Amino acid sequence: MAAALAAGTMIAGLHWGTFAVGGSDSYCYAHQAERWASGRLHVTEPLALRAPWPLAAETFAPAGHIVSPTTRGATAPICPAGLSLVMAVFQLVGGRQAIFLVVPVMGALLVWSTFLVGRRINPRVGVCAALVTSCSPVFLFQLMQPMSDVPAAAWWTLAAAFALGDRRRDVLCAGLAGSAAILTRPNLLPLGIVIGLFLLARPGPPLRDRYGDAAVFALGCIPGCLATAAIQHSLYGSPFGSGYGSLSALFSTSHIGPNAARYARWYLETGTPVTLLAMIAPLMVRPRAVVWLLAALAVVNVACYLPYMVFEDWWYLRFLLPALPLVAILMVATIDACAARVSPRTAGIVTAAVTLAVAVGLVYEARTRQVFRLAQLESRYVRAGDYVARRLPSNALVVTALESGSVRYYSGRPTLVWDMLDPAWLDRALVFVREQGYEPFLLFERFEEQPFRERFTSGALGRLDWPPMAEIAGQVRIYRPDDRARYQAGEAVQTDYAR
Repeated sequence: MAAALAAGTMIAGLHWGTFAVGGSDSYCYAHQAERWASGRLHVTEPLALRAPWPLAAETFAPAGHIVSPTTRGATAPICPAGLSLVMAVFQLVGGRQAIFLVVPVMGALLVWSTFLVGRRINPRVGVCAALVTSCSPVFLFQLMQPMSDVPAAAWWTLAAAFALGDRRRDVLCAGLAGSAAILTRPNLLPLGIVIGLFLLARPGPPLRDRYGDAAVFALGCIPGCLATAAIQHSLYGSPFGSGYGSLSALFSTSHIGPNAARYARWYLETGTPVTLLAMIAPLMVRPRAVVWLLAALAVVNVACYLPYMVFEDWWYLRFLLPALPLVAILMVATIDACAARVSPRTAGIVTAAVTLAVAVGLVYEARTRQVFRLAQLESRYVRAGDYVARRLPSNALVVTALESGSVRYYSGRPTLVWDMLDPAWLDRALVFVREQGYEPFLLFERFEEQPFRERFTSGALGRLDWPPMAEIAGQVRIYRPDDRARYQAGEAVQTDYAR
């Protein structure tokens, strides 16, 4: 049953997955995977070296990237390398589209690992917790996208599963899974400390064996730590560098209250109050050592993100995804323990029935939140990029913002990020672009047009007062700057409506 759930999870990810490089995160991972596959991490953008306007390099850093602190004229990805390294392997073996297989595969691993951890309490707890995890709205939301949340959760859950094993090689495997998790999401390294302390303090084995287990686990984690430090030194100039900015800019104690309120509200809105039963698991469930490990990992995961930046969208609950399978296990185990106390004979039936009801509610919530329509919603990135590749000239340069990554990915055309461009420089920047042999085009999501007009009030092009040359899927518009003069002279400008 657990294997079927894992396989079904992978199939769901493949069926409803976006298979699209869209926003900054997905482009960051996909483009970094290409760089790893090619063996060239640092690629210089010549226009960034020659452009005369202020902060020119920033305007040529596409979504999900910053100006490279180590290589002049290049950009660096903001995201960690772990997921991209796995994607690069898939790309080398199966081609560019193969990178979209990684997250569904990791989703299956997360569901299977949840079962492995849960069966340490009893097998039906493992299966039921795997079902709850596979139906979680935030898990399904992230399963459909090429981002690192599901892989990070999968690696840490697998590490916990191995840490609960009885053999020294299980502990080594836990450390190696921890290495992969650290490489995927370095800021969650404290979860590794929790597992190490568990191995050191768990009841049963002699003290000498516990010291040995903790040492072997640490040894397994070292490759991930060293690789992360080396990559960050290469990309950001410091082993402790990050593409997201300084720690002081990202973390603040003033964020704790707002984040605690948001995470609690989102968790209850997208889940069910039944999950609160996990809080009494330490009083009801045996073995206690397993319960305390899972509770500690969940609490530390939450603690890592409470001081982090405050966001407004429910799907930022994804930061807590490593904790959600553990909470699911504790919830199901509590239900099972209560049912067993009332009627041992029917405990399995009660646990299965309650779990199934919870799972149905979770899937309904996911459907309400458009999780299964993500592919349709994200397809505009592919369509717009494909349109640029097919219909715009080979020397096109696209001025855009949100789609600055996806346009590059799907068309190979260079982009200039308008929301980083000095407001006084729009017209002169396009003159410079033409002098360099490029023909400029403007590409916007519909909601970006008004902010563009408000930013560039000093020039004629900033008005966007002529018809677009193309409108794609009713959401993306492309403007040819040369059409403005023709339109002002009374000529008709035809718009190509592409679906």
